Amino acid sequence: MSVFGSIANNYPMGADTADAPWNEESIPERDFDVNVCQTLEKYVTVTTDDYIPEYDDEDRSVHYDTSETNWLEVYHDNDYHTPLQLIKLFKQCLEENLKNGVVFKSPKYTEDLIKECEGWEEVETNIE
Repeated sequence: MSVFGSIANNYPMGADTADAPWNEESIPERDFDVNVCQTLEKYVTVTTDDYIPEYDDEDRSVHYDTSETNWLEVYHDNDYHTPLQLIKLFKQCLEENLKNGVVFKSPKYTEDLIKECEGWEEVETNIE
């Protein structure tokens, strides 16, 4: 018997006891329901005329009041899409491609991607 074997893992070489690591049974896999919450952020430039110019005569500067601007509307008017809209478009493309025999990696993988696009819901949208 090697001294190394017994020091390294506290089991003598060739030991066959019930509590030896190689005799432990694997814990079976189980399904768990989890909530996935991700925060995404993106900076973009939008164009709008929905503001009020405010002139400062002292320093001859102009400030823009956008307190009444509906930024979500402006965002969409500038042809931007939310992640949820992009997921929906991606799913539609995948489904159309699958009908035409075009797949990513395999048909099963493409079907899994389509399923992955389902179930997302918008919790909050904030545009500043």
